[in-house]
Amino acid sequence: MAIRKMHLLCAGAALSVLAVAPAWAGQEAAQDSASDDIPGEIVVTAQKRAEPLRTIAASVQAIGGDALESRSLRSLQDIVRLVPSLSIAPETGIGDRNIVLRGVAPSGGTQPTVVTYLDDILIPNSVDPQLYDLERVEVLKGPQGDLYGASAAGGLIRYVEARPDPSGVSGRAELSGSTISGGARNYGATGVINLPLGSDAAVRASAAYDRRGGFIDNVDPYDGTIRRNVNDTERFTGRIAALWTPSDTLEIRASALYNQRKNGAHSESDLNDRLTEGSPRARLTSRFFPESGSDKAWIANLTANLDVGIGTLTSATGYVHQKIRRRLDVRDIYNLDPAITGFAYPGFDPDVNGSFLENPNTALLSPNLTGNTLRQFTQEIRFASDWDFPVQLLAGAFYLRSTTRSYQRLGFDAPIPEYSEAMGGDPDALVDAGFTGREKVEELAGFANLRWQSADERAEVKAGVRYYDRKNPRHIVDTPGSLFPVGVDATAKDSGALFSASASYKIAPTTFAYARYAGGFRPGVGRVLPGPVCGPDFEALGIDPATIPPFTKAEKLDSYEAGIRQSSRDGRFSASLTGFVIKYRDIQQSLVLPTCASIFDVNAGRATSKGFELEARLAPTRELSVSMSIGYTDARLDKGDPFSGGDVGEQLQFVPAWTFAVQQDYRTPLSGDWDLVVRSDLSFTDRRQTQFGPPGAGPDRITSLRDYTLINAQIGVANQGWEVAVFADNIANVLPIYGTNQTRYFGSDGRTWSIGTPRTLGVRLRSSF
Repeated sequence: MAIRKMHLLCAGAALSVLAVAPAWAGQEAAQDSASDDIPGEIVVTAQKRAEPLRTIAASVQAIGGDALESRSLRSLQDIVRLVPSLSIAPETGIGDRNIVLRGVAPSGGTQPTVVTYLDDILIPNSVDPQLYDLERVEVLKGPQGDLYGASAAGGLIRYVEARPDPSGVSGRAELSGSTISGGARNYGATGVINLPLGSDAAVRASAAYDRRGGFIDNVDPYDGTIRRNVNDTERFTGRIAALWTPSDTLEIRASALYNQRKNGAHSESDLNDRLTEGSPRARLTSRFFPESGSDKAWIANLTANLDVGIGTLTSATGYVHQKIRRRLDVRDIYNLDPAITGFAYPGFDPDVNGSFLENPNTALLSPNLTGNTLRQFTQEIRFASDWDFPVQLLAGAFYLRSTTRSYQRLGFDAPIPEYSEAMGGDPDALVDAGFTGREKVEELAGFANLRWQSADERAEVKAGVRYYDRKNPRHIVDTPGSLFPVGVDATAKDSGALFSASASYKIAPTTFAYARYAGGFRPGVGRVLPGPVCGPDFEALGIDPATIPPFTKAEKLDSYEAGIRQSSRDGRFSASLTGFVIKYRDIQQSLVLPTCASIFDVNAGRATSKGFELEARLAPTRELSVSMSIGYTDARLDKGDPFSGGDVGEQLQFVPAWTFAVQQDYRTPLSGDWDLVVRSDLSFTDRRQTQFGPPGAGPDRITSLRDYTLINAQIGVANQGWEVAVFADNIANVLPIYGTNQTRYFGSDGRTWSIGTPRTLGVRLRSSF
């Protein structure tokens, strides 16, 4: 009840702030109605044109480079707490992260529902570069399929790089160190240098290194020894960019980015038969093998802009090469422990071989080794008109070609003949489950967007269309001797058109309203068709495997939104309110087949996501500014499915109903050239549901994640070139729980929780010139 009262109080306060906006703006407009210019106005390129953020007929939130640096927002996870209706499902391995916007949440399939761009280059969501030396981060909410194509069904995250500057030499650097409550130490360093190469060219280089100590301990299943802080992470992002403007009509930019991440175990805490008192707060795991992962990515970008008199012609070429490797302990997934399964597999009978931990065959179970290598090429060519009449055109073509090679090995380090024979396999087999795979994606698309503007530039109407043709052949070959085949040889094909339309009107120079429709889709993929060992599961579901199509259908979305924005003439106040309704059908969901411990994707159910977002910023004095955002999302099933579970009215997975954030910045003279600097932010994330319940029954209470509130603050001194600050993240030392699952413990009461970082205290030193 107290939380609900807080929700109402926050919403009431925000609406009160918005309510005073027209009066404030009216007074400001009366003073000066000759110009629409507003000091400090943010210009974004989210719609592939440079436009003021306050007059875009779409929901876009921009976080500027100054805010990224001053608050040390280094990752998308840091951004999440400041953006309403944005969340991230927990990572269960490098490359498994899912970004959720406005309730459009993937619950199956392999393709994302939100995509990531670096400038005009599509990059995998798993790359996650450190957010350093960026001009801004743009978060586009709702389907963006007309301009950005496949998988931008829920929205888009766009990182805009800082441009090389020919006007002069500049640079900055930062050092930081901190310690985690009950965990290890962190330290990091960043630096950037900008060098002119004459009046028409420049280069810019930056690097960011960050090492985060762990805070999870692992108890050895055999002897009880403890390995401390096993979930450490090391990240490095390096970038070099060049700009050349050989003439007044031509600009060429090239950049190369290298991103590397190494990690130990994930930030998980276990409950199982070896940790019978396990809980999220215990921060303990009991894994047989040390876990690790690595992710290395190279991204190249070449962009050219040519002014042809009647508009600008742009070519954007991108190349991504990414390697992901991981080593996970999954002995529990085998379900070979009789204490978990309730019966004894051959070779694991406690009356013959001793208990599971004492059984010599247990020591032969190998870790799960997986790897993915991606090579991706993209090319976009577009034309943006600059005509002298009311209608403007944006049109272009897009091409994508990618290849992913993958492998997995999960089995035994030596044969266990009695087990393999009983499972119908080769008695000399080493591999229980394994494969090599190759997946290609080839997409060709054309898009066009027409914009009409009234003579007084107050009214505007846009219409957009994108035609796409996409092929996704997927070929997975099981390793010889594999007892649980997952082979796939199928091509998913999608083609069609996506549409968008919007209308907007400047009610006053500082008041703007709009309405928008947009369509989106998430591609289907060739699905894994489990082998005969999964027959009992399909029989129980009443499914004949021979009738199952070799690929899932694409998900389709229709989004409707409307919003109003208000600002003051002097730029000291701004507010916006947006409402949305998204219809979501042919949802790709994952079915767990319990007998063979396999996952099977189906298209099942429909859902509606509806809600609102409110943002406001107020600078009552030159020293103080406060910003606030509230998001409400009600994302629920309209139609369940007898196979995958989930009944009408169930909440979609990993979607918080309420999100709330407030930020404060204060800077005032202290002594001489030095200022006092105080910054803080508070964010609230509502409870989330991680799993649908079985047909006819609600979700299990244990699959619901409780809400949490994070408070961060920093205080320091700064002058024109230096800043020294002490900071505290998660001041209240709350325990955020980002996810929970039984994947590691099929058939048992065991559970794994993904948890956030405890209180962190540190110091930061910055210098710039």
